[in-house]
Amino acid sequence: MRAADWAILVAYCVAILAIGLYFRARASRGVEEFFIADRKLPWWVIGFADVAGYTGGGQGFIMVFFLSGFAGLWLMAWVSWVIWMPLVAILWARWWRRLGVVTTGEFIERRYGGRRALVYRNVYALYACLIWGITSLGYGAAWMAATIAPLLGWSPARVLVVFGILTIAYSLLSGLFAVAYNDVFQFVLLMGGNMVLAVLLLNHAGGITEVWRRIDALRGHDFLQPLPWGGPLTPISLVALCIQGLFFAGSPFAGEGWTAQRYMAARNEVHAILGQMLNGVLALIVRLVPFILIGLAAAAVFPVSKVAVPAALWSDLVREHAPTGLFGLLLVSCLAGYMAAISSIGNWAASYLMNDIYRRSLRPEAGSRELVFMSRLFTGGLLALAFGCGALIDAKQLEKWVLFINSSLVVFSLPLAWLKWFWWRLNVVGDMVGILGGFPAGYIIWFGSDAVLPQSLRTRLHLDGLIPAFSNLERFPFWMGFAVLFVLGWIVILAATLLTRPESSEVLRRFYLLAKPIGWWGPVRRDLSEEDRAAARQETRRDAWACAWGVIFYFVLTVALFGIIGGHMGIGCLALAISVVSGWLFAKAALC
Repeated sequence: MRAADWAILVAYCVAILAIGLYFRARASRGVEEFFIADRKLPWWVIGFADVAGYTGGGQGFIMVFFLSGFAGLWLMAWVSWVIWMPLVAILWARWWRRLGVVTTGEFIERRYGGRRALVYRNVYALYACLIWGITSLGYGAAWMAATIAPLLGWSPARVLVVFGILTIAYSLLSGLFAVAYNDVFQFVLLMGGNMVLAVLLLNHAGGITEVWRRIDALRGHDFLQPLPWGGPLTPISLVALCIQGLFFAGSPFAGEGWTAQRYMAARNEVHAILGQMLNGVLALIVRLVPFILIGLAAAAVFPVSKVAVPAALWSDLVREHAPTGLFGLLLVSCLAGYMAAISSIGNWAASYLMNDIYRRSLRPEAGSRELVFMSRLFTGGLLALAFGCGALIDAKQLEKWVLFINSSLVVFSLPLAWLKWFWWRLNVVGDMVGILGGFPAGYIIWFGSDAVLPQSLRTRLHLDGLIPAFSNLERFPFWMGFAVLFVLGWIVILAATLLTRPESSEVLRRFYLLAKPIGWWGPVRRDLSEEDRAAARQETRRDAWACAWGVIFYFVLTVALFGIIGGHMGIGCLALAISVVSGWLFAKAALC
């Protein structure tokens, strides 16, 4: 790195700390201010903060596209995301804002009653924080180390220590205020820096037309197929991905988790809905543009066999092609992406320890100053632990972790996305076994029993390969692992629910009147007036149409992006025209 590059890095560090200092006083007033920004976030900040929270540095998109083309992106998330994003905008964003909670753990005592609900709320908080939170944080930290270390010539451990401390510092200053507003700044940096690199690489490869020609010769015509079929996208896999999309609102990376945290922090329901609608466009379209262009240039120049570590492809391109100044800009844009994601998840995970355990169970009488101090302590401790976990993940295994984080980690628990909102009969026991079984079931199915059982035990009892690793997509199509987890989840959750007593009518009625969910709430709705039941039916029809138009809009908009950027202009332009009409109908139905 030259002096100019170091100057850009220092300026970036000063800027994000300055934003944290600016909001410090507001975030220090209490837990609500620290974790949900005093419910004052506008829709545009929600949209940018959401997309920044699960974009990272973007190198995962480059790796997936370089290895598998557009089919890899559809498989990674995009088939599911074009479905769950409008559903969350129309339904879950509104419901979470109506509940007026600080964490999704607090939902448990609103939806279920009695001593079991209080105990489960504490267990859920620990599980969400240590399993979902730490796993996601460690994954993001591992990507940051694998990407930044080659650029600086540092060890991965040094990268995690230095930039981990910086991330912890601004996260501690102002909580969600600093995280959300820094997310806007960092996302703009991420897009700008990588767009400059994309243009530079495309020019180096001979221009976009030459890139299309080379890819067709090296990878075949199907590599740039904009529609979701071909390669690993078998018809059964597509069905599995569509089913996943319908239920993905129950994922901690979609309709719950840090995404739901933004809706809880929205100024009102309209800001929550608009924020998610903007997030859909940013996440599905805008954030992909520079990374697909970089992937196009790389795929036109490098055969897959020449890239030893696909996760390090972006770093190799930057070191080889970025001049002084641009190198520094790309370095901070990469850091911005990862630090935005890590700080978002860290703030969300710490909110469970504070709101659901410390404030609810351990110190209900604590004052605001103590609660804010402990909030900062929990946030810093979790982030430090996560950076330590990131050092344990092998960079050569990151392609397996991409699908594990985006899919397999939560498939077992997905039935809860609908059951706890749409079906009155689900009780706290069914919810508990669905959540607590998610990580162990997902990890064993995805990575295999050999990743869990010690070698000595496997040898002595002849247990090698007892449960195969379904992450081996050359041996098992995606739908197999998904089907095992999804069906198993339904069986276990329904059995646990039906074998135990339902929640009380009083608890169910109180929850229904507060959130006004749709679905099978017959025993509760019978007590409502005919006028209220008619209004509920009308709202359900309206929301169903809005969701349908949203799915069409996001799907054709994605096809338009893939078609135009991949050289299929006819398909791309037709899809773009359809997206204009469907987008208008989606917005009209959503906001009427």
